Amino acid sequence: MTAYATLNPLAANINNLYLDYIGIIILLATIGVLIGTIGHYLIIGPNAKRLGKLKPEILRLNVLERFTHFVRMTSFIILAITGIAFAIFNVKNIGLTYDSAYKIHIVFAILFALSSLVSIVIWLKDSIFKTYDWEWFKVMGGYLTRKEIHPPSGRFNAGQKAFYWYSTLLSVLVIGSGYLLAYPEKFNLESLVWATVIHGISAITLMAGVIAHAYLGSFANPGTIGTIIHGKVAKEWAKNHHPQWYQEEIEQSR
Repeated sequence: MTAYATLNPLAANINNLYLDYIGIIILLATIGVLIGTIGHYLIIGPNAKRLGKLKPEILRLNVLERFTHFVRMTSFIILAITGIAFAIFNVKNIGLTYDSAYKIHIVFAILFALSSLVSIVIWLKDSIFKTYDWEWFKVMGGYLTRKEIHPPSGRFNAGQKAFYWYSTLLSVLVIGSGYLLAYPEKFNLESLVWATVIHGISAITLMAGVIAHAYLGSFANPGTIGTIIHGKVAKEWAKNHHPQWYQEEIEQSR
């Protein structure tokens, strides 16, 4: 009798489905989001394009926030590449042996876990939903129209707050399940099977969200991408995109 024969039937069936369709799921999720972002850019276009040409003056992200974002972003990209290689490609196709790819995956997994923890803590306060955030959701932030719409928004708009909770939940699932898979000798087979499925599906879902987030924070909103480099935005950008936060910044500077 094989080890898999002792599995709970539900766990065994889900594991088989996962192994059979993981490649298709990755391709559909990635291609689907890319098509969606490209389609949005071609049909709707960037929001308030003129704001991207203005001089950045107001500090939006401090050094700690930018550094943490960089580490988390970089580690996630490396994890996505090596993870996809493990799932549907031979790691030799990216010029690595299995052992070296695994070590790289573990190192960047630790960096991702640490930077995620810092991100969750430093952005928690700004990611609490306010009553005015409902106004943003009612017009979907203006992303579904060519008209320039600027609903109420604090330091983070409702969409960014939603992404914070989305990425936080998925990061916790990825990190937690990844821990089980890194120390298989400590857990039983069924726990490892569930961890494999949760790890893969959560990572793919997070990857799709990150692609959309990257698009919205760059091409869709001119004047935004610079915040992760120098941390600053133009005054008019802040006034239009985050009016409540802009007002708070003005009051504090007086």
